Amino acid sequence: MRAMSEPAEMSGRDLLEAALRGAAPPPPYVRLLNMRFIAVSDGSATFEMPATVDLYNPNNVVHGGALTSLADSAMGFAVFSTLAAGETFTTAELHVNFLRPVTADSGMLRSIGRVVHRGQQLVVAEAEVLDQQDQLIARASSTNVILQRRLAQPPPPPSVAPAAPTGPPPMPSGVPFAPAPAPEPAPRFTPPPSPLERTPTPTVSPSLATELISAAPLARTKRKIRTFAGDVAYLRKGQGPALLLLHGIPSSSYLWRDVIDPLAATFDVLAPDLLGYGDSDKRLDADLAIAAQARYMVAFMESIGVHQAAVVGHDIGGGIAQLMAADEPQRVARLILIDSVVDNNWPVADIARLKEPAWDQIMVNIDLRKGLRKGLEAGIVTEGRVTDELVDEWTRPFQDLGGRRAYLRAARALNNRDLVSRSKHIEEIETPTLIVWGANDKFLEPQWAEALKHKLRDTAVEIIDPGGHFLPLDRPDAVTEAITRFLTTR
Repeated sequence: MRAMSEPAEMSGRDLLEAALRGAAPPPPYVRLLNMRFIAVSDGSATFEMPATVDLYNPNNVVHGGALTSLADSAMGFAVFSTLAAGETFTTAELHVNFLRPVTADSGMLRSIGRVVHRGQQLVVAEAEVLDQQDQLIARASSTNVILQRRLAQPPPPPSVAPAAPTGPPPMPSGVPFAPAPAPEPAPRFTPPPSPLERTPTPTVSPSLATELISAAPLARTKRKIRTFAGDVAYLRKGQGPALLLLHGIPSSSYLWRDVIDPLAATFDVLAPDLLGYGDSDKRLDADLAIAAQARYMVAFMESIGVHQAAVVGHDIGGGIAQLMAADEPQRVARLILIDSVVDNNWPVADIARLKEPAWDQIMVNIDLRKGLRKGLEAGIVTEGRVTDELVDEWTRPFQDLGGRRAYLRAARALNNRDLVSRSKHIEEIETPTLIVWGANDKFLEPQWAEALKHKLRDTAVEIIDPGGHFLPLDRPDAVTEAITRFLTTR
C-alpha cells in the first residue's frame, strides 16, 4: 500500500465507509485482481478475491503475489481506518507466510486485516487469508509509517473573490475509493503521547443518545490500575487468601455481584474486567485473545501486589485460568472452572457469528439490550434473576458506538486454537482443580465437565442442578458454597 499523495480532508474511517456505500469506484489494482472491499471497523478491514486460473503461476496454483496483494490491501485499509483527517501512511515492511496451495477450487478467498499496534509514527498490522472452507492459507504482517500532516494552505486575501464552483469538488488523489471531502469532520483516531494514555472518546449513535445507561451501584465502586497493556478496572473486597474471579463474554466483573460479599468474609476477592470488557481499556491495538488475556491478568496481579491466588474462571475466563495455571503455576494456588471453555467447544454460535462482516454495519445503530437479555434468559434458569438492572449493567459497557465496536473486537479475537494448541501443556497442570457446571447449561453442555475432568490431573466435579450457564448469577448460593468448601477443606 503506497503513501497517499494528497491527504484527505475526511478521516480514514469516513472515507472507507463512503467507499462501502459506493461513493467512488475502487482503485485500478483492486479491479485488476477482482478484489472487493466488503467491511471496515476501527482498526480492521476485510477484502475478498476469487481464486481463478487467471491468477495461476507456472505450478498451476494461485500466485503468491496475488495472495500477498489481498492481505496487503486488507492490512492497508485497516491502517487507513485509524487515520485522522489529513494523515497519510506508507508501508515500510511486508512479511507473508504461505501455508497451503490455492487453486480455483478454493473458491472465494477472504482476508481480514487488523491493526495490532498503533503508535504515533509506526503502525503494525496483521492479516489472515482464508479460503471458502475457512481454512487458513496465509498469514501476513506489515509495518507502516504515519506521515506528517501537510500544512493547510493560507486562505486567499479578502479582496480576492473565490471562483464559483462549476462542478463537484475534486477528489483527493492517491486516496483509496476517495469520495468528495466532507467539511471538517472530527478525527476518529488521534494517537496519544503514550499507548497507556489512550482514552478514545466514545461515539454515541444518534438514535441511542437519549438512552444512556447509568452504572449499577456495585459498578460505581470499581477501582482502576494501570498495567503494561492498559488500565484494568476491578472490584476488591475482603481480607484473607487472594481469590481472583475471571468473567467470560459478554460479561464483566458484574457477573460476580452476588458472590463477592459472601466470599469476602473469608477471602481477599479480586474481580477485574478483562481488557476490552466492562470499564477496562478498549484500545484498538490490544490483543483480546484469551492467551493475551492470561498475560494481562498476571500483570494485573503483579500491579496490585498479589503474587499468588486461587483463580476462578467462568466461560472464556475458564480458558484464561487454564493458561495461567499452565504458564504460571506458582501463581495459581487452586483452580476453579465454572461452565468453562474446553478445547474446541467455543466460541459458541451466537459469538462466532459476530465475525461475519455484516455485523460491522449492524452494530452502528443496534440496541444490544434485547439480544443480551435473550442470552441471559437462556443462561439463567432461576425465575426472577434476569432484572432490568442486570440487563442494563450487562449492556452498559457496549452502549455507545465505540463500545459496540469494542464488543465486536472482543468476539472476533476469540480463537479456540489458543487452547487446542496448548492441549498438552494444559494436561500437565497439577494444580488442584474444582469443576463446577450448571446441569441446564444451554451454551456449554454438562458433558464438557467430564471432558475437562479427564483432561486435568487433580480434579473434582460438582454439577449444580438446577443451574444454567451463568451460574454465579443463577445460583450464587451454590457457587459460593462450592468455592468456599473447596478452598477451605483441601
